Amino acid sequence: MSKSNKSQKKIVIPCSGIGKAFGSVSREATYLLTEELNPREYRTMCLPLLVVDDEEAIKMMHSSEIFTIDGCPKQCATVSVRKSGGAIKKAILVAKVLAANKDHKPGTVLDIGEGGRLLAQDIVNKITAEEGD
Repeated sequence: MSKSNKSQKKIVIPCSGIGKAFGSVSREATYLLTEELNPREYRTMCLPLLVVDDEEAIKMMHSSEIFTIDGCPKQCATVSVRKSGGAIKKAILVAKVLAANKDHKPGTVLDIGEGGRLLAQDIVNKITAEEGD
């Protein structure tokens, strides 16, 4: 990997998923990674900025590695990044991660509970473990 790739920012874009527990899990995983575990290397971006074709957001996306986390099969984050011309390094679907970690079932949209927090950590682990792919 070249020096410029090592310094390249990584952007995690979660789905909006308002009113859905899996959407809350996607955002929890994003905040865990971008605010607590590795804020120097990862940042997040507001998904609606891509939907409205915000020039600055699209420019930043094009110069970064992109990871999407989608709560449902509609995959709004992934679809929006692709429509904006972004290349996704890793697209994660919360339901697929849950299928591999069935004991980590989230609670509700208002309180994802311990299972939801564990599921969010599973997602973070999937992003950070597969970066060499």
